Amino acid sequence: MIFESVLDLGAGDGRFSHVKGIYGHYTGIERDSKKVDTAQLPPNARLVVADALAWKEGGFAVCVGNPPYIRHHGLDNDWRNVALESIVRDGGPQLKKTANAFVIFLTQALLRTRADGLVAQVIPYEWVSRPSASELREYIRANGWDVSVFRFESDIFPTVLTTASITIIDKASQHGEWKFGFITREGEIRYSGRASGTSSHVLSYKNGDPTCKGIRGLSPGGQDIFVLTEEERLFHSLRKGVDVRPCVVSLRAIDETVDRLDKKSFDKLFVQRGAKCWLIRSDKPRPSLQLQRYLDGVPEPSWRRYTTCANRRLWWQYKPHPKPGLLVASGFTGKRPKSLVNEIGAIAVGSVYGVLFEPATEAAIVQRVFEGLRAYDFGRRLVHHSNGLKKVEVRQLNTVLAELILN
Repeated sequence: MIFESVLDLGAGDGRFSHVKGIYGHYTGIERDSKKVDTAQLPPNARLVVADALAWKEGGFAVCVGNPPYIRHHGLDNDWRNVALESIVRDGGPQLKKTANAFVIFLTQALLRTRADGLVAQVIPYEWVSRPSASELREYIRANGWDVSVFRFESDIFPTVLTTASITIIDKASQHGEWKFGFITREGEIRYSGRASGTSSHVLSYKNGDPTCKGIRGLSPGGQDIFVLTEEERLFHSLRKGVDVRPCVVSLRAIDETVDRLDKKSFDKLFVQRGAKCWLIRSDKPRPSLQLQRYLDGVPEPSWRRYTTCANRRLWWQYKPHPKPGLLVASGFTGKRPKSLVNEIGAIAVGSVYGVLFEPATEAAIVQRVFEGLRAYDFGRRLVHHSNGLKKVEVRQLNTVLAELILN
């Protein structure tokens, strides 16, 4: 089969144009003029120096591409806003401002292909479930297009912590069918039941309930500044409970047989191992003389590189964070993330989630939820990241907590 015209958004040096015998004419859009100037193209191909999201020419039979993997935090605000407004004006969906770059590129690809066109993109597999792409998925479903998403079993982008996929959207088909599968190391396609890769639905996203909810770990503005080891605490003469408090930034080194974090286990697993486990109490309005001396000794270039610190009135004063009843890792490789009953009252920091309960919650209920987390097969209901890594989002954790608290 020969496609009359092919569009490549974010074409780089136009390497997709070198696939012979499948297209009549190729148009690549690339913002970097240096890549265009050095490109070697077939006679029926052209590269245009332009912004792919500002490109208005449409009616292409196929749109291919390997768009940049840039999370919304790294996008220029003005560029993103113009791109999102342009998509809406051209009849596309109103995407969230949290949509990553590849979601915006994929939407543009749908708008620039003809009514019976085909879109084929190499993009992160996560778009099939993440809330930041929900408007795009609804737009595709509303149009009844068929979607096939095949994730690579091998790690083709080792520097990016996400699972790559080939996503194919067939606008000519009006069955609204979504198919999922794997591309093996040998290049063979193996179909799976659902987006999770199993027979189970991907966990939905739910807001927390006051009775029992998960919260993200505290992001004070740089763990190298705000979280200390025991040796660092002693060096700066900072007092436990006054200047610092226990915290957990990772459960990676914790054996799965450990189920409670009390003073004894905290000392053994964190303090004595030299782990960063003391959160400075700069959430208080008036730090002690020792703590203020420590804060004054942090060089400005060190804290100013963190946007969180630079945007505060006092760069070091973060908002107080609650003591969770349970600690849960966000990432894992087996069936479920590690979790602990938080008897010592450590603060969850960074990639560790906290589970909050109402103050009057009985210990038996906390234990029941904990045991439920320890038995729940998260792995079957998540879209996996790269290298076997799985990650549960905090709102997905809330979905599981809601199930457990009701049972």
